[in-house]
Amino acid sequence: MRVPTCIPVIPKNAKKYVNAAIDKNWISSLCLDEQVNFIEKLEKGMARYVGVRYGVSTTSGSTALDLALATLGIKPDDEVIIPSFTMIATAHAVIHNGGIPVFVDADEETWCMDTSLIEQTITGRTKAIIPVHIYGHPEDMDKINAIAEKHNLDVIEDAAEAIGTQYKGEMAGSLGNIACFSFYANKIITSGEGGILVTDNENFAKRAHMLKDQAFGVPRFIHEDIGFNFRMNNLTAAYAFASFEEVEDAVEKRRGNAKLYSDGLSDIEGITLPPEKDYAKSSFWMYGILIDEAVFGFSKTKVKDILKQKYTIDTRDFFYPMHRQPSLIKRDYVRDDISMPISEKLWNCGLYLPSSTNLKEAEINYVVEAIRNIKASSLNCQTKAK
Repeated sequence: MRVPTCIPVIPKNAKKYVNAAIDKNWISSLCLDEQVNFIEKLEKGMARYVGVRYGVSTTSGSTALDLALATLGIKPDDEVIIPSFTMIATAHAVIHNGGIPVFVDADEETWCMDTSLIEQTITGRTKAIIPVHIYGHPEDMDKINAIAEKHNLDVIEDAAEAIGTQYKGEMAGSLGNIACFSFYANKIITSGEGGILVTDNENFAKRAHMLKDQAFGVPRFIHEDIGFNFRMNNLTAAYAFASFEEVEDAVEKRRGNAKLYSDGLSDIEGITLPPEKDYAKSSFWMYGILIDEAVFGFSKTKVKDILKQKYTIDTRDFFYPMHRQPSLIKRDYVRDDISMPISEKLWNCGLYLPSSTNLKEAEINYVVEAIRNIKASSLNCQTKAK
């Protein structure tokens, strides 16, 4: 059977809500009909779910990050601390605002930013920290916030992968000054594209709403600031809101899938399973594993190839570290001789397995059995080599 890496679940109310917006002819980012104002429903619903007061919908998780940094006033040459092990949108958001991304290696146990390395990167130009809740596992936010308070820094949670994640019983997205979520097609809430900024700060919310709408002022065509067009339209919001209504069930399904994977893979030597610290409730946005070639017998790349070619199982590599990105090196955001060994190890050894919300148990069992077969074949190869 073919098992894709991740396919979106079509929400049961998606057509109903999208059609309602079309029938009422409220399809842009403006909607004056409360009944079909899905932008407002989504913003209020998501804020309430996270545990903050305000939501500001955007065109993507990436533009939510751009907007968050602009809202906080990041300007040219300001430094913002981010993990090296993240998706490049985190770095791009800093650069788009004229800032300088400062990279920190990953923690070997959580795969998130190593909090013990943060303070040594802080300078007089440092203005913010962006912790990233990698693959649905939360960063140690108590440590992050203590450092931020000590040095008077803002904290922006990159929670693009962490819808439904909890840290010490608190929802990801409620733990910093601002947080950003993604509604990309493979996310737990989806509208194909889309995102949202959430905050408990009224001034930040007002400024973010203003900036995302070309910074229109009063009167309308007087602009006191430089803005963006990051407005989500009501059709996208209708789909996203239908998906949002199913968020709790979706999170539990992904956690259930993760348990099935862990139960099936835990005794295989050479595989490291995804972390879940005692303070964390991971959403397991993606179920990632590390392959230790010396112990497992095959490299990550070889395992990926066999899964694809022999078993028609799709996988995806972990993120390529920011400090190794050619685009960032050639623009002098980082030197090409910098080493961040944990981020590099995660790239070299990491892949994630099919992680769709609606993955069937039979599909998970098929993936597990395939990996077991690959392990057995690696042992046979080792025996023959002797």
